[in-house]
Amino acid sequence: MPIYPGAAMRHETQRATENVASAPTKFLNAAEVAIHLGVSRSTVYNLIASGRLTAHCNGGGKIRPRGIRVPESAVTEYLAGSLVTPSEVAA
Repeated sequence: MPIYPGAAMRHETQRATENVASAPTKFLNAAEVAIHLGVSRSTVYNLIASGRLTAHCNGGGKIRPRGIRVPESAVTEYLAGSLVTPSEVAA
């Protein structure tokens, strides 16, 4: 017999559905981002430092931050934002 009334009910689990992601986000390291963009890793680090590319840092390093991961969606957004029209190329 439970000590408190309703004590047995306290251990029931409730599912949280409001903050559940629909699909896991794929993260890329700097080398993978460089391949996708066709640039060097240094350019990727410069894009991250300038704020033009969103990244998450999972660790630190003396020269370059180690463990930098860029969401694949951020790379897609960057590429979509860098599209130019033929009239912009001719100018």
